[in-house]
Amino acid sequence: MACGGEQIPVVCSLCEEDTRIKWKCLNCDMLMCDKCKEKIHVKFKFAKDHKVVSIQDIGLHDEEIDFSNISCTNHLKQICFMFCKSCDCLVCPLCISETHNGHDLVTIREGYEIQIDSLKKGQKIIRSNIEELKKNKAEVEDFDRSEHSKLENTMKKIEGQKTVLMNEVIKHIDELKSEIMDRWEALHLSTKKEEKEVAMLIGNLESKKTEVDDIIQSKDAKKIFVDGLGLVKSIKEKVSTSCTKFNSIPTFFPGQVTAFNIGSLENVSMKGEIKIIKQFDTEISHVYFMTAYSEDTLWIASQDILQKVKIEGRSLRIIEKKDIKIFGIALTPSKDILVIAGGSTLKQICGLTGEMTDSKYKVKDLTLSAVHVNADGKVIVGAYSGKVVYPAVGFRQVVIIMDRNGNHESTYEYDTQGNPLFTNIKSITRTMNGNICVADKLFEDNRGRVIILGENGDVLNIFKGHSEVNTDKVPFQPSLVFTTQSDNIVVSSLTHNIYFLNSAGNYIGWCKTSKIGILYPRSFCSTETGQTYAGCVTLKDSSCKAKIYEVRFS
Repeated sequence: MACGGEQIPVVCSLCEEDTRIKWKCLNCDMLMCDKCKEKIHVKFKFAKDHKVVSIQDIGLHDEEIDFSNISCTNHLKQICFMFCKSCDCLVCPLCISETHNGHDLVTIREGYEIQIDSLKKGQKIIRSNIEELKKNKAEVEDFDRSEHSKLENTMKKIEGQKTVLMNEVIKHIDELKSEIMDRWEALHLSTKKEEKEVAMLIGNLESKKTEVDDIIQSKDAKKIFVDGLGLVKSIKEKVSTSCTKFNSIPTFFPGQVTAFNIGSLENVSMKGEIKIIKQFDTEISHVYFMTAYSEDTLWIASQDILQKVKIEGRSLRIIEKKDIKIFGIALTPSKDILVIAGGSTLKQICGLTGEMTDSKYKVKDLTLSAVHVNADGKVIVGAYSGKVVYPAVGFRQVVIIMDRNGNHESTYEYDTQGNPLFTNIKSITRTMNGNICVADKLFEDNRGRVIILGENGDVLNIFKGHSEVNTDKVPFQPSLVFTTQSDNIVVSSLTHNIYFLNSAGNYIGWCKTSKIGILYPRSFCSTETGQTYAGCVTLKDSSCKAKIYEVRFS
C-alpha cells in the first residue's frame, strides 16, 4: 500500500510491530511473524484446523485482495462468505441453507486459490493451443510457399512443353512438306519425261501421216507401190510407250491431339522413395525373376534355377527347386506358375504338386520373351519371330493378350502409321486402369525405353529415362517393369537406379538404391497382404549370392 508516494511496510497482524512477515493464516486472513505464529495464533479457537502457509507461497500482494464485499448473484442483499467446491461457485448463508447444505464448502480465500490454479492451468492450455496454432499456421504458410513454387515450376514446364511441342509440330510439318515436295518433284520429272517421249512419238506419227497423205494425193503408181509399201509396213508396227506407273501424291491424315501426347495434370501419390524393412540372403547368384506365391512364400529364379522359398524370420528356406532355363515367370490366380523356358509354349508348374507340363498358352511360329498375368487371369506375353538383331529388321515383335483358355484376344504390333511398336520386348506389366507397360530394348548395349499402351493398343506415352540421371555415359537401360499396389509403375535398370511412373507412364521420380544399401535391384513382386520384395543380381563372375529385400515405397 502506498501513502503520499511512499511505501508503508507490512507489519504482523497480531503484534503490529514486526515487519518480518513469514506466514499467513488463510482461515483468519492474517499475516504473521514467526513469533506470533508460534506463541499467539496457536491459542486461537480451532487454530489446529486452520491452514497456515508460507508467505513465499502466497505472496505479499494477497493482502490487498478484498473478499468482504462480494454480493451474491442469487440473493442480492447477501454477501458471499464461502466457496462451494461441489458446485464451483461462491455462496452466501441463504445459498447454503437452500441449496448447498452438505456440499464441500471452503473459505473464499481457498476458493480463490482454487480458481487461480484453474485459471493458471487454463492459461497453460491457451498458451499450448496458441503455440500449436502458430505451428499449424507456419506449416500452412510453408505449404503455401511450397505449392506456389510448384505452381511456378509446373507453369514453366507447361510453357516448356508448349515450346517443345510447337517446335516439334513445326519440324514435323516442315518434314511432311519437304517430303511431299520431294515426291512431287520426282513425280513431276517422271511425268514431264513421259510427256516428252509421247510428244516425240506423236511428232513421228504426224510426219508419217503427212507423207502418207502426199503419196495418196500424188496418184503416182510408182510412189504408191515403192514408197507406200514401206510406209504401210511401218504404220502397222505397234506404237509402244513406257506406260510408266506413277506414284501418286499421298493423302494427309491429321493426327489426333490428346492429353497423353501433350501432357496432363495429375496428383502424384508417391514421392519416389524406397525404404528397407528386412533383408534376406539367397543361394542363387541372381534374382532375375520373382513372384509371390503367398504372404510368406516366393518363387525366385535365375537364368537356370527356379526355387520356391519360404520366409522364416529373416531367413529363406528352400522348399522346392527346379533346374530349368528361365526367361520369365508369372503367377496365375490358381497359384500355378507360368514359365518361359524357350520356345512358343508357356510351361505350367502346379502350385500344389510341383508337376511341370505344357500350358494352353501358345504363340504359333513365335518365340516367347516376356509374360504377365492380370488379376482377372488373362495372360499377356511378348513374343518375336526369327532372330533378334540391331537395328531391328526382318523380324516381328508382338504383344498378345490371351484369355483363361489360351485364346488370343488382342495382338499389338504396329502403330497407327504402320510402324513396328517394339524392338525387343524384355518385360510386361499392366496397371489397374488397363494400360499395358512394356520395357523395350532398342540397341545391343541395352539402351531402351518404356512404352505405355492403352487398352485399344494406342501409344499413350513413351518414357526414355530422365535428364537428372541419364546421359550418353549413363544411358537408360530398362530391364523390368512392375506395377505397385498403388497402381504406379516401377522400372528397374541394369544399374542401381529405379524409376517411378504413374499408371499413364508420366515420370514421378527416381531413386539410387545403392545409397540405402540395395545393389542392382532387378525384380519386384507384391503379396496379397501388402508386402513388397525386391530381388537383386550380382556382378558378372562374382561368387556372391543375391539378396532379397522387403521394401516400402513412399
